[in-house]
Amino acid sequence: MSTILASARPKHAFKIAFDQLKPYRLRLLGVLVLGLVTAICGLIGPWAVGVVVDKLLITPDFRQVLGYCLLIVVGGIIAALGTWWGNVLLARVLEPAIANLRESVLDAALTLDSDTVERAGRGDLVSRVADDSREVSTAASSVMPMVIQAGFTVIVSAVGMTAVDWRLGLIGLIAIPLYWTTLRVYLPRSGPMYTQEREAFGVRTQRLLGAVEGASTLRAYHAEPAELARINQASGKARDISIAVFRFVTWAFSRNNRAECVTLIAILGMGFYLVTQDLVTVGAVSTAALIFHRLFGPIGIVVGMFADIQSAAASLIRMVGVIDTAQARTPGTVAAPQHATLSLVDVSHAFDELPVIDKVSLHISPGEHIAIVGATGAGKSTLALIASGLLTPTDGTVALNAKNIADIDPGQLRGVIAMVSQEMHCFRGTVIDNVRMAKPDASDEEVRAALSTVGDFWIDRLPQGLETAIGDGGFRLSAVESQMLALARVELANPELVILDEATAEAGSDQAQRLEEAARVVVKDRGCLTVAHRLDQAADADRIIVMEAGSIKESGTHEQLRTLGGEYEKLWQAWSV
Repeated sequence: MSTILASARPKHAFKIAFDQLKPYRLRLLGVLVLGLVTAICGLIGPWAVGVVVDKLLITPDFRQVLGYCLLIVVGGIIAALGTWWGNVLLARVLEPAIANLRESVLDAALTLDSDTVERAGRGDLVSRVADDSREVSTAASSVMPMVIQAGFTVIVSAVGMTAVDWRLGLIGLIAIPLYWTTLRVYLPRSGPMYTQEREAFGVRTQRLLGAVEGASTLRAYHAEPAELARINQASGKARDISIAVFRFVTWAFSRNNRAECVTLIAILGMGFYLVTQDLVTVGAVSTAALIFHRLFGPIGIVVGMFADIQSAAASLIRMVGVIDTAQARTPGTVAAPQHATLSLVDVSHAFDELPVIDKVSLHISPGEHIAIVGATGAGKSTLALIASGLLTPTDGTVALNAKNIADIDPGQLRGVIAMVSQEMHCFRGTVIDNVRMAKPDASDEEVRAALSTVGDFWIDRLPQGLETAIGDGGFRLSAVESQMLALARVELANPELVILDEATAEAGSDQAQRLEEAARVVVKDRGCLTVAHRLDQAADADRIIVMEAGSIKESGTHEQLRTLGGEYEKLWQAWSV
């Protein structure tokens, strides 16, 4: 059963975000100062209009208007420059902070064990690393500058309107309870709604990725309509949630428009009364009305963009959830022993409470070759993952010379144990770059030597040889060539123990011999645990393990097990036919 990764607690997620901002305190201070100056300059226009109105009522000479028009232009230029420079400083704060957070999330995602990834589904993980990261980045670059400037405008304008006349300022406070009646409903409901929306997007992505990756299987079983129905269901749910969110936001906007209309009418009504009583001038009322009208845009931005902020906050919580999940498993720090024996003692494992490995004990000495055989679903690949340290067993211990591999530094563990599975992946880059991943400081000569050792016959057909770009958008390697590249990585890494999980299973009959020979070269003088797809791959092993229903049923050499006449002999006879 697939269960998405847990999300972080909001308080913890925001703390992580604020920690990313701490190195940029001075720039943040500059943003605050520029925001305040810009908001104050924005009051020059309403103030100048009010003064001009009063002067024209006394002396209708339009020449005096020119000076105030010039003052408005100067204030506008200063405000524009302040807004521009403030946005530049804010970008220099938020962009590197978001980049650091994104890298932390990706690092955490790459350290998750295969069990966690499989349980959550790769779609949910990809959605958090890609979609949620993009949502937070967009909010940081587009939304936050507008919200911050709008916030300064609201605060400074409220003070300015009160300074014009305290009574008009008090009338302006009518907007607060009207806005609050909307926010008290909007705030508690919007957060969960946006979180639900982001999670629905994650499920949709997971469905789409699964269908794309399993397209050949779906076609083979003519299961495309059923899978399309499931994709439509996930997409429909995401669509319905998005529509519900949009309706909710539209409702909030309509309530805010009502608050603005009611308050502006009240200000004009009070202003009319105060003017008739000679308590304020027409210009003062004009200034107060223009200041309040000036709030319409910023308040609309704050409320409207609050939806984007809520969505970005939900994405942030999901991103930090990846970090928290990875940190829940503390990496080891112990040095990896050399020439060690790998021991699995009473190892058991279950997926969603369904047992797949049951109290398996196995020891692999340096240089020993062990093959695991058994029917599909016997637990062979799960045992290989546990032995490699990529999957933590539900129970039991896995150790190198009595050192639990969970306590060993992951980097050093990978230097001792390397695994090649049937699912090969070529990263975007040259052939040399792909092989060098196993040993980043390796020279070109070392990479060529590793390829030559396992077999570089296939390099000649590549357009630029070793410099050919492969991976997404590059030259497409065959299954055999991808497996040869993976074996070259192992040869370059030079581990003490190699785990082959059906690593040669994809070989066609014409290439099987070359691929088998490459695998034999790689495991020579090294310990090896092979999950055998074909029984002839197991016949030459020092020891053969026969698994059935997650347990070891038989163990011995090829000759011993055939003589025993048990499960292995049945498998051999069936395979020979």
